[in-house]
Amino acid sequence: MRPARWSLLLAASITAAALLAACGSGGGSDDNPQITDLIQTSVKSSDPADCTKLQTQQFVEQTELQSGQAAIQECQKDAADTSDDPDSVDVTDVTSSGDTGSATVTFHGGSFDGSTLTVAVIKDGDQWKLDKITNIPTFNFPAMVQALSTRLNSDTSIPPQVATCIAQAFNSAGADKVKSVILSGSGDQLTALFSTCAPSG
Repeated sequence: MRPARWSLLLAASITAAALLAACGSGGGSDDNPQITDLIQTSVKSSDPADCTKLQTQQFVEQTELQSGQAAIQECQKDAADTSDDPDSVDVTDVTSSGDTGSATVTFHGGSFDGSTLTVAVIKDGDQWKLDKITNIPTFNFPAMVQALSTRLNSDTSIPPQVATCIAQAFNSAGADKVKSVILSGSGDQLTALFSTCAPSG
């Protein structure tokens, strides 16, 4: 079992950040409904093309914890997997000025259940795109640990003792460290959290 494989499993949980939906938005700009529509469309989409249509390269790299074309390919491969979608989200404080904007998103269900993210968006021509997760004001770390553990244990390619080790290492890292990894989008930082779980031989 290679650490890179574990990174992809963890990224699949973390990528829930990209699965946004909207229940409302703030006022103040004609572009705000378009930003809300972007977020609504993102959570419903299973179209690989939306990895580049609705997301910037920066956003894909951050949520896939990979860089360059590899991040796009991983996003496209994962597009049809809706197993970790939130049941619903609340979107508030939608603001925009010129070609940039932001929104606050609170998740209900999925790996980010009970967590709140701040997401930056950018306008590329006539299309608004998700650009970056800029903050996690509220982080329900236990929910993420539980979701990760469930996902690892359901993957039959991972020995049970290795799955347990990864989940424990993730939990031991603590909320602040994991939040930092999510915001950094660094696959290397993620892998480092559970590098000691590699089976010998």
